[in-house]
Amino acid sequence: MKRSILAVQLAAAALVLLGSCDSARNTTDTSNGTATVETTVTTPGDVAFSRDLTQGEYRFQIQSNTLDNGQQLTIKTRRGDALVTDPIRLNVKGSVTDAVMGDLNGNGSPELYVFTSGGSMGMGGVEAYEFVDKAFRPIQAIPKLSNDLATGYKGEDKYEIRGNHLVRTYPVYTGTDASATATGQSQTVEYTLNAQGMLMPMPTTPVVAPQSSTTTTPKP
Repeated sequence: MKRSILAVQLAAAALVLLGSCDSARNTTDTSNGTATVETTVTTPGDVAFSRDLTQGEYRFQIQSNTLDNGQQLTIKTRRGDALVTDPIRLNVKGSVTDAVMGDLNGNGSPELYVFTSGGSMGMGGVEAYEFVDKAFRPIQAIPKLSNDLATGYKGEDKYEIRGNHLVRTYPVYTGTDASATATGQSQTVEYTLNAQGMLMPMPTTPVVAPQSSTTTTPKP
């Protein structure tokens, strides 16, 4: 009788042990089957541009850091030492060259214009924002040049704020291919900011590039 009881106890212990092993094995399998997602974050390099601008009670901190292809632009807005809103971070082509404040639409809200150069085909660019109700509202990108203004265009844009206009200047070439040569002339286009947050070009007279002269040899 005692042997029967002992056999039953041993069998029960064996079942408990097997159950524990299965439970441990199941837990391990579940752990191994769960995918671990790693997020790769591009770490910016050295500071390439830094400027603090103040308008009213707000201070705008603009900084760009080098990347393998372009720069990372960071914009922070402070009132005193406190951040007013989440920072803006974006990658830009080329390099940040300047940052200025403006009020092109005359509504009293600060506007921030960050100028870049050396992007695709040497084109300059503008990253622009209007600060309204403690938040940034993007200003739409400058529209594409019209066909007559694009004649002789090969980039190298320069931007500045003059009064309530954004002014864009670029050299005019004899063509747009690799053999194009500079004419020594430049084209200027001025933009206004409308109520919808769009930069609109003002009427502009295109600069006409001089035609290359050809000399014909008279027949004998």
